[in-house]
Amino acid sequence: MKQKSISFHNTTNLESSELQEATSKALTQDEEVLHLFRVFDKLTLTPEQIHKYLQDTNPNKYRNVPLTSIRRAFSNLKRKGLIYKTDAMVRGNYGMKVNSWKLVSDERI
Repeated sequence: MKQKSISFHNTTNLESSELQEATSKALTQDEEVLHLFRVFDKLTLTPEQIHKYLQDTNPNKYRNVPLTSIRRAFSNLKRKGLIYKTDAMVRGNYGMKVNSWKLVSDERI
């Protein structure tokens, strides 16, 4: 039995229209993150890099989006088999090494 993919994790117990809006935003973030993986398909990317790119290119929409939302998008895309964690690590925002990710290509499947 295939597990249903969840884009928004309702940890704050939202209801009705608030839940619907949050779920819609989460789906959009997943789609935008996946789009960037497709645009930069030769690169490995980190949540921090995607977060900064989105904030720089669309500040009105992403100024107040927390990094954890982008990390959630990475988790959702990984669960769907669309991206994978590489062995490469790079220095993240706080000086610690973080995992880099790559788009799943036909050669990898």
